[in-house]
This record gives sequence, structure tokens and C-alpha cells, in this order.
Amino acid sequence: MTDHADHSRRNFLYVAAGGLGAVAAGATIVPFVGSMLPAADTLAASKTEFEVSTVAEGQLVVIQWQGKPVFIVNRTTDMLNRIQGHDDKLKDPMSQAMSDVQADWMDTEEKRINRSIKPEYLVLVASCTHLGCIPLFKPTEGQKDWGDSVPADWAGGWHCPCHGSLYDLSGRVVNGSPAPNNLHVMQYKYMTDTKVLIG
Repeated sequence: MTDHADHSRRNFLYVAAGGLGAVAAGATIVPFVGSMLPAADTLAASKTEFEVSTVAEGQLVVIQWQGKPVFIVNRTTDMLNRIQGHDDKLKDPMSQAMSDVQADWMDTEEKRINRSIKPEYLVLVASCTHLGCIPLFKPTEGQKDWGDSVPADWAGGWHCPCHGSLYDLSGRVVNGSPAPNNLHVMQYKYMTDTKVLIG
């Protein structure tokens, strides 16, 4: 009887010790896993609201998102017209080469060409896809304002001064540029008619 009682007591102690160990492990793991999740202030900082109506027609502004620059352009009707008709000069006219230059809302040909939810307001990552420099906005046609930094038939867009990459007024990369891809489209959505949530 004594052996049986000792054996039962020993089993009970093993089970109890194991149970306490599991509880202790759980108590340790839960805070550890919790510490790996982003804090509320980090999640809040990962999104930026911006009122696009504050950008004048034809102008570009640069805002910050998570410490990175973002281009927001209010394109005029003339600028939108100059996006058309030069697909043969572009590496990726329909933004299909890679997922980072696309967005869920690019569900029509017009949106793939304009690269924006609303035609006039363009929201792009302000980083050349060659080596990450910030391209210069050169929106007017030809070389009059820009010299030979752009071709004679320049329709407007961006020029990266570091290695000469060119992008059109939709941020699509021009053939012959060192940059391999179009400027990346920023993830954003409209909260109101003129306020966007970026990120």
C-alpha cells in the first residue's frame, strides 16, 4: 500500500509541477509576444491624413510618411492630357512590372495610366527606383525651363539628377533611364472628397 501511495503522490507532484511550469511559461510568453506587436502610437504614426485641396493646381508638395517623403501633385487638365500618347517611350506604361508600382484600385485602364484614384491628385513615393534619390519635378514641356537635363520632346514629369532617370507626369519611367521601375504608388484612400489617408 505504501508503494502505491508513494507512487500516486509522486504522479500528483509531477502533474502539479508540470501544470505550474506551463502556467509560468504562458505568463512569460504572453508579455513577450505582446512586446513584439506594434504599440498604439506606432500604429497611429503609420498613417497620415492630408487635405489634397490645399495643393494648388499644377503644384507638387512633399509630405512626410514614417519619415519618408511622399509626392502629392494636383495635376491640371493640360498635365493630364500630356500623360497620353507616349506609351512607346515608357518601360512599363500600364504599371504591371511589379506589385509595388500597382494598387488595388487600379482596376481600369484610365487609373493604370493616371496612377491615381482621382485623376488630378497623384500620390507617389518620392524615391527614384534606381538608387533611392529624390527626383526633381519638371512639369512643363520641352527644354526651355530645364535645359538638356530632359529631352527636347519632354512632356513633363520628374528628372533624377543623380543618374538621369526620367519619369512622366504619372511617375512612369522613361526608356533609357537607369531606374528599372515606375515610381511606387503610395497606399492611400479617400476619407472625404478631398482628404486622403496615407499608409
